Amino acid sequence: MAIIKRGQKETSADLIKAIAALNELLHGQDENEAIEFLTEASKKLGQAKSGSKDQREAVDMVIDAFHGDHELIAYTHQRDTEEWTIAEQLSMASSRVLSLAKRIK
Repeated sequence: MAIIKRGQKETSADLIKAIAALNELLHGQDENEAIEFLTEASKKLGQAKSGSKDQREAVDMVIDAFHGDHELIAYTHQRDTEEWTIAEQLSMASSRVLSLAKRIK
């Protein structure tokens, strides 16, 4: 089995896509401030060079959205249900964003 290592550039692109997907789900949750904050971080991430101070600041913004004022970490907790609900979608999307951000950091 071959292990493919992904670089920060690829992970950064994945994080931008994951933020967009999470923001779509957050629209229905009345999380407008968090959406604006994540959108700003995503734009900064898209403009930053891999490994740069700007990239680190953008990633820190994303992680802060989960643990800071916006408390998006609550969405990462999975619920035990038999059907695929918006809560499960939020859990998967938010966990992906946080995981990718931590991978870059």
